[in-house]
Amino acid sequence: MNKYLQSSLVAAFLAVHFILGYQAIEVISPTFDEPVHLAAGYSYLKADDYRYNSQDHPPFAKMVAAVPLLFLEAALPIQHPYWREIRRYQYPFSNIFLYHNKVDPERMLNSARMMMICFSLALGLAIFFWARGAFGVMSGFFALALWCFFPPFIANTTLITTDMALTLFFFTTVYFFRGMFITAEAKRKNLALTVLFALSLGLCFASKYSAVGILPIIFVLWAYLFIYNKPASNKLFWQLVLGVAGAFLALLLVYRFNSLSDFYFYGLNKVVNGINSGRASFLLGKHSTTGWLYYFPVTFLLKTPLPLIAMIVAALVIKRTWTKDNILFLIVPAAVFFAMSCMSKVQIGHRHILPVYPFLITLVSGMASYPRHKIWKYLLGVALVLYVVLSVKVHPWHISYVNEIVGSQDDGYKYLTDSNVDWGQGLKELGKYLKQENAGGIYFSYFGTGDPSYYGIKYAPIGFYDSMEAPIRTGDNINFDAQDKVYFAISATNLQGTYYADSNVFGFLKNVKPKKIVAHSIFVYDLKSDTETYKRFMGVFGRK
Repeated sequence: MNKYLQSSLVAAFLAVHFILGYQAIEVISPTFDEPVHLAAGYSYLKADDYRYNSQDHPPFAKMVAAVPLLFLEAALPIQHPYWREIRRYQYPFSNIFLYHNKVDPERMLNSARMMMICFSLALGLAIFFWARGAFGVMSGFFALALWCFFPPFIANTTLITTDMALTLFFFTTVYFFRGMFITAEAKRKNLALTVLFALSLGLCFASKYSAVGILPIIFVLWAYLFIYNKPASNKLFWQLVLGVAGAFLALLLVYRFNSLSDFYFYGLNKVVNGINSGRASFLLGKHSTTGWLYYFPVTFLLKTPLPLIAMIVAALVIKRTWTKDNILFLIVPAAVFFAMSCMSKVQIGHRHILPVYPFLITLVSGMASYPRHKIWKYLLGVALVLYVVLSVKVHPWHISYVNEIVGSQDDGYKYLTDSNVDWGQGLKELGKYLKQENAGGIYFSYFGTGDPSYYGIKYAPIGFYDSMEAPIRTGDNINFDAQDKVYFAISATNLQGTYYADSNVFGFLKNVKPKKIVAHSIFVYDLKSDTETYKRFMGVFGRK
């Protein structure tokens, strides 16, 4: 295949991925943490102040997202009292920033989301180059196809979060380390690889605190070389020293030479303590604050397309897969990161294991270049076509994607909640549905930080979960007795009681069929059409 055709096909895959992401951006409302991340990123750029959200995430991805706001000239209300204690009031401040700015909220949000797609596009290129270099051109395009239509990648690259940035730089850091490893074994030097490794490692650290998990992986790989080729390991050791020093320089540049101890190491300490202390979580109908060792294996099985799972299993059982290069640089990084994730007591989303997928996709792509028996080509082709069809089927609601083990996309909430299924993304779609129904005011229990009023929703709040320190979402004065229809809309995460002291507070709705499930994440009940449910609802919440 000539270079021109290769470049054209790569561009086509990138364009398809971009279009899928763009279409998703157009329909989803703000997810839970996006307003905070956007406001924080803008504060770093405008105020050179890194306090905002530093206890949760490093700044790089948020800064990249906020770049368009500089051109939109969005206001940053640092004169507001919340700013003085921004680490406490990060959510109410973000509400003011997003919904009380001179720039339209959706324009700010969606322009920032477009920047996030760049992380996934770069990841796609990295996967292609690794697969092509390791296995051949056909494997490169096979990997690119798997990346292009992978629902969790599309879901997370359309959001202002830190997960896709981590996934990109985690993968590229190992990729450049692999190059250093190979050149050290061959007794060659390559300064460019060391510089790229340093930059990638630094941006990895600057994207998400869980990036520190790459250090034991690098140590394990270096230790292998030390055992089997000590002279080469000595050469690689000094390259690593130089690379780590360069990474910290890159980290300092991201923080613009502000104190790392006041921001980066402060946040890292907070996150490590949080991982050890746990957080409320829901899995397979059960609730926990300390988690389960099998949480991420289950989310992997439920949120990975079944054809890809089949291909991963096939790749792992084929003897030809188990080469030194594959084991060291594809299997070990994925396995170690996955194992470390399982140790965490903070279990709120499949997105936390996203970094394992580029390695698995690259590993799987190797099968496309194995001996081309007709039956083998046929099976791979069928699996890939099925993979694409099943992935596109959920478009544009990739956030709530679950595979056929669960059944319908509307059934995901029975097994998982929070960012796995319901992260607040359905607010805009709910507004459209209620307008079509001429529904008037509704009772509403929302999981998210978006403003229902912005989407034309008149509501009486019932158990909102939005992390606001103050009662900001007070709703509207509604005379429900004057309405022919009385609707109650509830987010799936709240329906399962994930973050309530009484996890069964909405248990009386579990066996009631909703009138509509919006965006696979918001359940709408017609209370007046079901007298018994209406009575129980009023008995619990005392609304008239």
